[in-house]
Amino acid sequence: MFYDRWRELEKLNEVYSFPGSSFLVIYGRRRVGKTALAREFLRDKPGLYFFVGEKDEALLLEEYSREIEEKLSHHLPPYVKPKFGSLEELVEFLLDFSQERKLVVVFDEFQNFRTVKPSFFSSLQRLWDEKKETSNLMLIAVGSYVGMIKRIFMDRKEPLFGRVDEWVKLKPFDFWTSFNFVRSLVDVSPKDFVELYSALGGMPRYLLYVPRYYRGDSLKTLKALFFDEFAPLREEGLNVLKLEFGRFYRAHFSILEAVSLGYVTPKEISNKTGMKLLTVGKYLSELTNHFEYLTREVPATENPLKTRKVAYRISDEFFNFWFRFVYHNYTTLEENPEKAFERFKAEFPAFVGKTYERIALDFVRKLDLGFEPERVGRWWRGGEEIDVLTYDRKNIILFEVKWKDLSLRDARKVLKSLERKAELLPLKGDYRFGIVARELKGKEELRKEGFLAFDLNDVVQYSLTPSKPREP
Repeated sequence: MFYDRWRELEKLNEVYSFPGSSFLVIYGRRRVGKTALAREFLRDKPGLYFFVGEKDEALLLEEYSREIEEKLSHHLPPYVKPKFGSLEELVEFLLDFSQERKLVVVFDEFQNFRTVKPSFFSSLQRLWDEKKETSNLMLIAVGSYVGMIKRIFMDRKEPLFGRVDEWVKLKPFDFWTSFNFVRSLVDVSPKDFVELYSALGGMPRYLLYVPRYYRGDSLKTLKALFFDEFAPLREEGLNVLKLEFGRFYRAHFSILEAVSLGYVTPKEISNKTGMKLLTVGKYLSELTNHFEYLTREVPATENPLKTRKVAYRISDEFFNFWFRFVYHNYTTLEENPEKAFERFKAEFPAFVGKTYERIALDFVRKLDLGFEPERVGRWWRGGEEIDVLTYDRKNIILFEVKWKDLSLRDARKVLKSLERKAELLPLKGDYRFGIVARELKGKEELRKEGFLAFDLNDVVQYSLTPSKPREP
């Protein structure tokens, strides 16, 4: 199913319009929709789609030959039957064929060539360098393992370093796109969807489970997806990340588990995992910069390059949930799934609260505040925290985020607390205060008094106009 990726599709079409050959990489995590994007792009163009399975080279060539015969036969003499003795012969044929006409070639799961034929990357580099100037080929490499794709194309020691002309990084849907995507398939309340989004994130493949399993109760849906005996997503994190991290996955898993449990500074992670601080630093750098499973955060008033006040969080809602409630409870899940689910239910509201804070942060970025913010982010010092802080040289706005239904009296207490926290900030200017709750009574009255008051109904109103899903 193709949904929403119009900006990415526009970029692919722009590259297609360029004269001559182009080498483009589409990459992103598994389940994010890369194949759907590639197939949608190929829909109205002369092109070939090749899936790189981890098979013998001869078997792949047999599959690829059939695809070429089916798609390009009208351009070949009737007596010519495509048959190749190697992957190199296949690529050379495609480059030569595209000398007369534009051709798109997609290799999906491109990184698997490392297993099929490690020498192929060097051969591809040689053929590309020799023939790209006289060809008209748009070569698209699609890759699911971010770390591996970066190594293949960005490591100076690798043969394909510097050969890519264009990059398309496919990210998970944001909260609003995810909500519209699911709502186009099934009727789900905003409250239930925030809870589902806290577990599934913006991965289209995971969101497609909602119309199958949702029957008006988000907790029962999550139980069916993660905690029941045949839960389809219980092993998902293990299956995806073991392949991503390889034989050193246990160290990476330990750090991700610790972060999901709230141990977010290097020292806290070191103490929790038992790893030395220098070792933790090495893995944190890999998980942040190479694999992109962690995000490094600093307080919104600090210089990111100079401060030592650093915290980490798991970038993806799904893996944050999986490590917190599945991986952390593996033994209990195997022996007593019902007990694991009861533990999850007790801890889940606070977990959703943190997700709602991140949603609110993005919501504030969308608001017209009357000025262009220099920074939008969290702030913390010692035991004090401000959920959302946004400011420029004259204006400072503080928001508290509550995954609760608040009365007008409750809201006033929250805002009073924010005024106290404002005294801790090193910022000078005009201060304003706001609140983003699950439900907020008396928000109109608060707005009249000059406060910024919002609840979930206001948040979801920023949903984009739903895109129409299209079957490939």
